[in-house]
Amino acid sequence: MLAAGATAGLGAVAGCADVASGALSASPAAVSRAALEETGYGERTVEEVVVERTVGRFGLERSISVTNWYAEYDRSISLDVLGLSRLQAAIVSVLTTPQVSFLGRTFNPIGEYSTDELIELMQDRYDELQNVHRVDETLVSVLGTETALVRYTAEARLIPAGTTLDVYVQLTEPVSHGDDFVLGVAVYPQAHGFETESGAVRTLLEGLEHE
Repeated sequence: MLAAGATAGLGAVAGCADVASGALSASPAAVSRAALEETGYGERTVEEVVVERTVGRFGLERSISVTNWYAEYDRSISLDVLGLSRLQAAIVSVLTTPQVSFLGRTFNPIGEYSTDELIELMQDRYDELQNVHRVDETLVSVLGTETALVRYTAEARLIPAGTTLDVYVQLTEPVSHGDDFVLGVAVYPQAHGFETESGAVRTLLEGLEHE
């Protein structure tokens, strides 16, 4: 959901893509082994997310390809209230997407999005996340940059159980690092209105490594 939602705005770079080579690529970001061991999370997937566009300008058309990287980590937690003993329901995801710049100006719209705008993008593309409400925000250090980590309440459709679940969603503002933007999101169940994962989320995000 994060990968597809965040890359939904990449069509906005089409007008300036002809100043580049036609192929843009980010470098993957990954959580350090030490952070994974401390939190009990495990790597689920690290994969490319390629967005291709055919763009036109001045009567000419060309194809561009933007390669993003998506990494996902999860931890099993008890969901006894749903009759499920254990489920990989606490998830932290990281997306890297290339900056697109020309003459000192950045065109990739992701770098300008607030967390509220990013979560709206995700909702527009998928119906698994509903009734989203902003709760609070704190600061977290991601790749040496202090950025906002915003928390929301929401309802998520839990496919294995065929039901919905009250969850917390935590989303960072995009961080500029090297030639890429890096952003992270965490989704985990509420436990009677309380949350138990924010400490682990902070540890994982502060343990990010990026070339």
